[in-house]
Amino acid sequence: MNPTILQFVLRAEATPLYYKETMSRFMPGGRVVLNRTTWRGKEPRSCGVIAVKGRSHAAGSHEPVVVDITIEYRPPGCITYLGNTKYDGWTAFLLDKAPDGTLLDGNGKPLAEGQLPVYRAVEVHGDMEFNDLDFGNFVGESEANGISHVSVDDVMDQVSKARSVHASIKTTFIAARRNRPLVKLVLSNSPSGVSADGFGTRIVNISNFTPRLHNAILDQLMDVVTGVFEGRYSIKNLATDSFIFLELSDVLVDCTPNERGQDSRFHCLHEYVPPNYLEDLAKRLQSTYEVDVTVVDGPTGGLLVRTAPGADQLGR
Repeated sequence: MNPTILQFVLRAEATPLYYKETMSRFMPGGRVVLNRTTWRGKEPRSCGVIAVKGRSHAAGSHEPVVVDITIEYRPPGCITYLGNTKYDGWTAFLLDKAPDGTLLDGNGKPLAEGQLPVYRAVEVHGDMEFNDLDFGNFVGESEANGISHVSVDDVMDQVSKARSVHASIKTTFIAARRNRPLVKLVLSNSPSGVSADGFGTRIVNISNFTPRLHNAILDQLMDVVTGVFEGRYSIKNLATDSFIFLELSDVLVDCTPNERGQDSRFHCLHEYVPPNYLEDLAKRLQSTYEVDVTVVDGPTGGLLVRTAPGADQLGR
């Protein structure tokens, strides 16, 4: 379920401390607070005040001051990210681990080999009684920006209409570095490690015997994508004057069949990631970088990236 945005406009008589008092009333300490009980038909702790912004007001004016109040509704099951932290509704889910980094099983014991990591639900926001507050006039409720999905055919259609197209295996997206090696994640029975081939490609070998193999693949894929965004790595891409299509399906290669004299398997990433992984990845990227990200579905899919409005233009 996607989050929604509720907008209110509060008008009141101007006083020297009005803006400061309003901020402390709706966002005490400058922090997001949630509705303690059911409010406007929405579940307890599902609505948070995320912005309180005063409009321009001339000094000495007798006109009322106007404040815009923004509230975000995140029902249970609504998954969002703040950096690398996952939220279900407004509840944070943090990896259960000891101070030394050892993964735990949720009961304080080391996680057994082969078991999936355990996440602890943590309430990081306080609450207050929204029903006792005057938010002013209700303007409306609209869906917050969700993650869109398109097909590879849709992307190719956009590419065919673009003024310029640049197909490359060298990405110069965001940060310009002199060395941005192409990265490949390779599955094999060899020990895990990092090497380079004769073309300078960064080869990250992931052993098939790695405990929690799927999680190891996800961690490496996240490192690759953030490395592309920060200009450290390159992956196969299609760039136009308005977007970049990052072909994530091309990143993972299963070389295990080579030991049986068979060809490597390409475009098999979707076999190793959860069905909603790319959408979660898109949310994480949008929470960290000033970009709009669309999921490109299909075995040869990936992410379509555009610069968010108001941010610097894409670099290629």
